[in-house]
Amino acid sequence: MTAPERYDAVAIALHWSIAFLIVAAFGLGLTVDEFPKAWEGTVINLHVMTGLAVVVLSFVRLFWRLGHKAPDLPGAMAPLSRVAAKIGHAGLYVLMIVVPLIGVPTLLYRGRGLDFGFFQIASPFARTPEIYRPLTEAHEIAAYALIALAAAHMLAALYHQHIRHDDLMARMSPRRGGS
Repeated sequence: MTAPERYDAVAIALHWSIAFLIVAAFGLGLTVDEFPKAWEGTVINLHVMTGLAVVVLSFVRLFWRLGHKAPDLPGAMAPLSRVAAKIGHAGLYVLMIVVPLIGVPTLLYRGRGLDFGFFQIASPFARTPEIYRPLTEAHEIAAYALIALAAAHMLAALYHQHIRHDDLMARMSPRRGGS
């Protein structure tokens, strides 16, 4: 099976959807205290639902990837850069899954449930600061690590596109003009 020249439309849609949701979840997490107090529950719930969407779409993307070969990296790419790219991508996948999965017990140990709109899941735990405080810290550190790694990923893509001129970004860009 030969490698395609670019990712397929499903992989591209998942990539950009997850990227948007990560930025949205991170922004909501950072700014929750800036909203009026009456909005706090809604903003937190939106943050949680966005994070859960990230983890679900990340699993969908991983399963999609199992049946769809990725395009090859540019031929002139140094071996160390290839290893860094593979480690970076693996780190992104791990953090896209781990950050929300740390967030859920954090929420539940705060005594908050999950509100899916059509139904709710109440927290089975009483508010337990000695558990949720370290979980909150771990969730925040992991979220910052995810953002840092995503920023490095973006900078590497821009480096390849604008300095190396190897057209790496075309692999994950939507096609233009029906071609």
